[in-house]
Order: sequence, then C-alpha cells, then structure tokens
Amino acid sequence: MKDLPNRRPCMTEDVGMGLTVTVSFHPETGQAVEVFMTGRGKASDNPMQEALYNLGVQASKLMQDKDNS
Repeated sequence: MKDLPNRRPCMTEDVGMGLTVTVSFHPETGQAVEVFMTGRGKASDNPMQEALYNLGVQASKLMQDKDNS
C-alpha cells in the first residue's frame, strides 16, 4: 500500500464499558487502513491502554499489508 495521507476520514464508536474504537479510511479507496482503541484510565498507568495500543498497531499493519514482525 502506498504511503497514507496525513489526513484521512475516520469513524469513532463507543463500544461500551469505556472502550472506544476509531477506524480511519483511505480517502481514495474507502478501505479501512488503521484502527485505534482506547479505554478508560490514564495511559501512563494502565496496562490495558498499552495492550489496546499494541492490538491497534498490529491490526493496522494487517490492514496495510505490512510485515507484522
């Protein structure tokens, strides 16, 4: 996949229990290319925040056909 533009359309959804998911889309193809997940609590002291971040990074790499190593 080519480099993504800095600004992309996105959609954010509260999925319950304090969890929010944001998906960004390629502006030309409409293909989902990134996902961000956040939960409640402070990022600095919440292991769940780190796990959600890492999950989002791996899912985004899969969406962009990038190596997951």
